[in-house]
This record gives sequence, structure tokens and C-alpha cells, in this order.
Amino acid sequence: MIPKFPLILTLIIAGLLSWLWLTDHVFRSGGLMILTPLWLLLMGLWWALHRSGVRLKRLGLFVLGFVAVMATFRFLIRYEGSADGSALPSLTWRWQKRTMLPALHNIAGDATAISTASVGVADMPRFLGAEGDGVLPEPGWQTDWKAHPPREVWRSAMGDGWSGFAVVGNRAITQEQRGEEECVTCYDITTGKLLWSHADAVRFDEAMGGIGPRATPTVDVAKGVVFTLGATGLLNCLDVVTGVSRWSHAVMQDTNAAGHLQWAQSSSPLIVGDFVVCSGGEKGSSLIAYRCDDGQIAWRAGNDGGSYSSPVRMTLAGREQIVNVNNASVTGHDPATGVVLWSFDWPGAFPKVAQPVQTAPDRVLVTSSYGLKSHMLEIKADASGKLICSPVWSGSAPRTKFSSASVFGTHGYAIDEGTLCCVDLASGERGWREGRYGFGQQIRVGRQWLLIQAEKGFVALIKPNPERLEEVSRLEALSAKTWNPPTLAGRWLLVRNDREAVCFELPTK
Repeated sequence: MIPKFPLILTLIIAGLLSWLWLTDHVFRSGGLMILTPLWLLLMGLWWALHRSGVRLKRLGLFVLGFVAVMATFRFLIRYEGSADGSALPSLTWRWQKRTMLPALHNIAGDATAISTASVGVADMPRFLGAEGDGVLPEPGWQTDWKAHPPREVWRSAMGDGWSGFAVVGNRAITQEQRGEEECVTCYDITTGKLLWSHADAVRFDEAMGGIGPRATPTVDVAKGVVFTLGATGLLNCLDVVTGVSRWSHAVMQDTNAAGHLQWAQSSSPLIVGDFVVCSGGEKGSSLIAYRCDDGQIAWRAGNDGGSYSSPVRMTLAGREQIVNVNNASVTGHDPATGVVLWSFDWPGAFPKVAQPVQTAPDRVLVTSSYGLKSHMLEIKADASGKLICSPVWSGSAPRTKFSSASVFGTHGYAIDEGTLCCVDLASGERGWREGRYGFGQQIRVGRQWLLIQAEKGFVALIKPNPERLEEVSRLEALSAKTWNPPTLAGRWLLVRNDREAVCFELPTK
């Protein structure tokens, strides 16, 4: 007969864990890490104390076992950050070492080099496309990758970091950590050859999120410069051909922030006219604009600090503006002055990462996870012309932790706590939810394709369908945790993580 205490305890713990995982609860990994040791501890104490006559002996054995387990974790096992976006820990033996890539320092590029794009290469000058809205042109390539497999062009080791690539001509630019240096690196997209690198004596290392820079570079094609924001808020303006520095600024200092964000500055710079605009850090100004030519501060705006989301330009209610997700709010700003045009309170202690997505001429969708509600916001002008923001609906879906939603007609598609889902934009009601892509990234391609970089490394091509999941193609690209956004530069697909990068040429139609 099974004793009551072990049975009841096991049923309670198993029930709680089952509920957390079946509902894809945001704290399911935390529950596993707390409840499993708690079950082992209580079961061990019960075993040691429930039988009289041997309690002292068993208690001694229990204490020895507990000390042995703790010593194993202390001296033999090393924690290597999160295994995935749910914060499940990644553990390895202490004697297993990762290959360290050589330092790059400052390597100047050839100022006379030709930068004309190769056949099939198109510019992708910033995070989530030219407009930063996650919408790319219609595909000029085959979508059936089983019948027409993409060609792997090159594969190369890569330093730490979660930055994506920006592409202009044949130059593919990203950020990576090399030892004690935070580097901006430029590669030839057709060969993988390093063209130049710029290094700063900066190193960001956070236990859960990992090492290195997060933000994707932004290229001003007309001016021939690239802007990069490092993990601690160092903004660089570099020559896109040679990598030579034109100017740099410490954004956290310039915004009077209390410090950089806990998991590092992750937002990509936004170019608006003659300004480059950056998001702030902990407290302080929410946005800051610098003059592209000389780096002089043009304006500061907001007082709610920044977030992990990037500022994006939109035209809402007929007025061009910069929409930014801040620490506890969403705001619209005049691009020329930074003046706040409207504001929506969105409090919450956990990170806000997803991009605001425009769904209609006067509506914008903001989404998050960690128990925060997602909101459909409507921006209207009142009789005096002042912009007013009001929520149309608030709901628990989609729960976007690292990625952003994509809009196709009347529905939005997003990775909801690791699983793709479809949401009715009119009501906020979630339809289907299936397809385990982990905490990856996604971009919309044309009118009917969704390209997903899965957390486990593969790339999937989805045909949005409000009735069901319709995965058309899959490409095995990387084999380790991938939080970096994919870069689709015409028919050339660049994907990377904190270990390697790979470039594919997609077959032409």
C-alpha cells in the first residue's frame, strides 16, 4: 500500500507541473525549477523521519546526500544561461570549454572596394526591413524548398550576441562579442569574408540572456554610414565601406538614464530624415535624436525610460510620427521635435520586446508576455486636432515574448509562448494555436508568406491561413539556440546565432 503523504505530495506537484506546461504558462520553467527540488526535499525528509528507530541514521544519510548533490552542482556543473526562452537552465560540465574566437580589434576596410550588389541581393538596411515594420517585398524565389532546395553559400563561426544582419550592396553587417571587445563586423554576403571590423572595449554578460550585443545595425544608404547600438548603450556611426568611426555617443549618459536595461539595450536605431533616433534605458528620457552628420543631440523626449522594442515610424490618423514602446507606456512622437503626441499607460515590471504593429490607418497593436495584456490601440484626432489614444480591446493573446506579430488582412499571426497562433484583429480572440517554433523570430514576406526563424535553428515558411497552420517549407539552418532575427536580402537568406552564421541563396522562380 502506497503511503498517503508521498502519494498526495506527488499528485499535487505533478498536477501543478502539468497545468503549467499544458497551458504554456510563462513561468512554467520557474515552476519546474522550484517544484521538482521541493518534491525531492520533502520526499527525502519524509523518508528520513517517518519511521521511528532509524530516524537519526536516515537523517544523516539524507544530509550527506544533500551535501553531495550541492557539491556536484557547485564544483562539477556550470550554468550557461537559459536553454530557451522559457528560462529553462542550460547546464554543462565545468571542464567542457567553448571554442573562443580570436579578437578582431579595429580592421579597416578597403575604401576603393566595389559595393555593387551581386545578382539576387537586395538591400535590407535595418531590423525587420527597410521600414522596420517586418514587411518585405513579394518573394522572387521558389517557395517549395523540398523540390527546389536553397543553396548553402557559406557557413562561418560567429561571436556571442543576438544581433541580426543589415545588408547594403554585398556588405552584411552585424554585431558580435569577441572576448573583451564588442565588435561591429562587416562580411561579404557572397563569400563570408570579413571586410572590416570596429571594436570597443565593452563586454556585457548576463546570466540568463547571455553575452554580447543584441541590436541589429541600421544603415543610412544615402549617407554611406551604419549606426549600431551596443549592449550598454554605446551608439556608433561608422563608414559603411571602411568601418572607420565618424562619431560615437553614450546614450545612457545622454538620456540621463539610471543605467542600461537589465538584459541589455536591444533596440535598433531609427533613421528619420537627418536624425538617428534611439530608445533610452532605465528611467530617464524615452527617446533621443542625434544629427546623422555630426552626432549633435537634436532632441530628447519622454520621461519613462526605454524598452527592448525599437522605435518605428508610422502614419496614424493621417500624421507621421515615431511610435515607441517605453518602460510602462506606449507613445507617439513628432519626428522633428520629439514632442509627445499621445500616450497609453502600459505598466508592468517585466520586459516588453515586441514591435508595435500598425493594423489600420488609425490602429496599432502592442503585444507582450509575462502576464501582460496585449492591446489594440486606436489613434484619433479630436475637434482641436489633438491626437487621442484609446484601447479597442485588451486580451491575453498573443503572448509575444521575443518576437513581434505579423498582420495579414483581418488576422494577426504571432509566436505565442513558443507556439504559432492566429488572432482576430477585430476582437482580439485567438483562433488556432499550433506549431512549436520556440522563442524565435518572424518576418512577413509579400502578401501571403510568413518566414519564421525557429529557436532551435531551422527556418520555416508558412502560408497564413485563419483556419489552420499551413507550413509549406522547412530549411535546416542552425543547430543551437537562435534568438537572432533572420535577414532576407532579396534571394539571399542570412541567419545566425551566438555560435555561427550561415548564408543561403534561395532558388529563383
